[in-house]
Amino acid sequence: MYIYDLPFEINKELCRLLDNDDDWKELAGAMQYSAFEVNEIEQVARRQASSPTGQLFKCWGQLNHTVEELFILLYRMPYVPAMKCLLPIVDSRFHSLFSKHISRNGLGGKDSTAIFDNAKKQKLKTDESSIPLPVLEKGAAPPQSTSSKNGNLPTDESSTDLSKTVSSTQGSKSNDVNDEIMRNVLTIPMLKYEDLKVATDNWSAANLLGRGGFGQVFKGVWLNSLVAIKRLRDTDALNRELIRELCLNQYRHDNILPLYGYSFGGAEACLVYQFMAGGSLEQKLRSKSLPPLCWSQRYRIAHGVARGLQYLHTMAGTPLIHGDIKPANILLDQCLMPKIGDFGLARKGPYGEERTHLKVSKVHGTRPYLPDEYLRSRCLSPAVDVFSYGVVMVEIASCLPPIDRARKIQLLSDYIQDQARNNVDLTSLEDPKLRGTAHSNPVLCREFISVGVHCTKYDRHQRPTMLEVYKRLDNLDFPGKHYM
Repeated sequence: MYIYDLPFEINKELCRLLDNDDDWKELAGAMQYSAFEVNEIEQVARRQASSPTGQLFKCWGQLNHTVEELFILLYRMPYVPAMKCLLPIVDSRFHSLFSKHISRNGLGGKDSTAIFDNAKKQKLKTDESSIPLPVLEKGAAPPQSTSSKNGNLPTDESSTDLSKTVSSTQGSKSNDVNDEIMRNVLTIPMLKYEDLKVATDNWSAANLLGRGGFGQVFKGVWLNSLVAIKRLRDTDALNRELIRELCLNQYRHDNILPLYGYSFGGAEACLVYQFMAGGSLEQKLRSKSLPPLCWSQRYRIAHGVARGLQYLHTMAGTPLIHGDIKPANILLDQCLMPKIGDFGLARKGPYGEERTHLKVSKVHGTRPYLPDEYLRSRCLSPAVDVFSYGVVMVEIASCLPPIDRARKIQLLSDYIQDQARNNVDLTSLEDPKLRGTAHSNPVLCREFISVGVHCTKYDRHQRPTMLEVYKRLDNLDFPGKHYM
């Protein structure tokens, strides 16, 4: 059932409960609304002399969210009285979440509002530096750590050893693990492995789209729609990739690749994504057979990626750092609109005004796209993604490779800084396929590379935020800006 289909009496009671003490604002934060948007919702409700909770439901419902999603958010708060209102209309498999709060607090038949009051006083402490572990459906075990045949792990392994975390959650802590599953995975369809085999014609080589550090990606047909199915390799990285991608499904945005479903329990774990007919930005930039991207297309791609990253870095709560921004992980739909994919290295960043970065035990990612403070000092912050984005911006404008052994200064990030210091005309670096043609745009080329230079500053404190980058690009005006 969708939010906009809530029965009148249930909707009315939820509004009464959540309007009290402005508890709806905490719910709005869980729905990823910014403080500005929350204030706007409150102002609209005041002007209309209506319930702010009702206005929140109206806004959220327009995005096709379901009652089950609302139930899970209320479970996380936790707000048992509101959960109780929804019990008659949510699927019975969600009822165990309500029962857990009752049994955990030992209240039995007592007034369940005491649970919420107690939760306000004692917030559970969590590790903000890692994405919460999801758990599989009841009766299924978490992914087990296994080693590859040659004993080596993928080179882009995450800085967090989630395989140890997974194993540590077994045994006496299995109930807590199952709680996390319910919170993060139940809204994602679990698919049968055999159905995915059929969808890809038994993993036919003709349907192979590409290979990566975590496995192979196949094109398939599922529910009469084209999808991309990632078949994960049997390594320790399976834990991290499966867990992170499932949890990241909660971050829904036009410029983030959506996860449609997953499979666990077959020969390999699999993740099912939207099929991106335009391929990757890497393919568009490096192809010798495809026509070059025009400047309006390059702008739309750069603008969309900036929009997606600024969302991840500024959403409510702790910022999320992607950790591996590069053209191969920027996927394009049939209209060449970009979506950021491959969150296998993503992790939550520093939180609180007093914290600017995290110290990680290991550095992983793609060398030409990583800044010095991360490579040498293991300082992870949103500025890492900003640096990577800067390299990508220069690539989009120039089609120069991120590392070139034949170039005097091999790394593109170092090369572009050298060009800027020596006052080289940045328009001379425009993609040779466009330079000197009717499709050339020296002004836009200079602006793109200028953004790239700013984003790849050696000192991370001198780099802009992704929000500043997004606004700068958004304010650009040029002929054909809104056309492809």
